[in-house]
Amino acid sequence: MVTAASGLTLQVLDSPGIPCADAKALVGKFQAQLAGKQPAGSTQPASATVDGWLCVSGPPASQGGTSCSLDDKTVFASVAAE
Repeated sequence: MVTAASGLTLQVLDSPGIPCADAKALVGKFQAQLAGKQPAGSTQPASATVDGWLCVSGPPASQGGTSCSLDDKTVFASVAAE
């Protein structure tokens, strides 16, 4: 689990070819970059590049998750049920 910049809890999903610890670290670094930029009530997505990966966070107001892509690899994190 990773805490999103919005305060929501994200569950990093299994990604073929990417160790779980690496996927979790990537999502954590991305969310740390968004700190203060995407509040919980936001209706806008946010994006940034982390270690060469393009990451996008969906709007927190609609329970948007996170995806990070690099070449043919993708990491997904969904909003965990409270």
